[in-house]
Amino acid sequence: MNIALAIMHLYPQVNPMRDFIVQDNGPEPILRPGAEEKARVRYEIKPPEAGEESTEGVHYRYGIDYNLLTEGEDYDLVERGPYIAVWNLPEPQPSEAELQEAWEAYQEAEANKPPELTEIEQLQQENMLLKAQNNALSKRADFIEDIIAEMAMQVYQ
Repeated sequence: MNIALAIMHLYPQVNPMRDFIVQDNGPEPILRPGAEEKARVRYEIKPPEAGEESTEGVHYRYGIDYNLLTEGEDYDLVERGPYIAVWNLPEPQPSEAELQEAWEAYQEAEANKPPELTEIEQLQQENMLLKAQNNALSKRADFIEDIIAEMAMQVYQ
């Protein structure tokens, strides 16, 4: 399911860059219990000034170094899939079932839509229309010419 297209089908007036954002982060690591202590690493941000006490978030931060862990033993990679990361619309955020219904309705609407013509096909259609118009004008001119000839015959008799 394409969440962005489903939302745009539900709310046609939305701007996908301002009103909502759909993200897919790919596989994300999920730590197993007890693995955090094995890979917790202190990263220095900046050294404290002379006389200043070291503060977490300003001078250092803690993070997980996944290079120290074993996949499958200490953590698992889980695919979350696409999700709505930002919702700035006044309407309530649609549920998964509503999004699925909107996606199915979108696909049905797209299936019933007439196929778009390529540039060559459009030019061929225009060419056929112009030929038909040219043919009709030619027949009309011949008809008018015949009428003028008949009128001349009547006048000169």
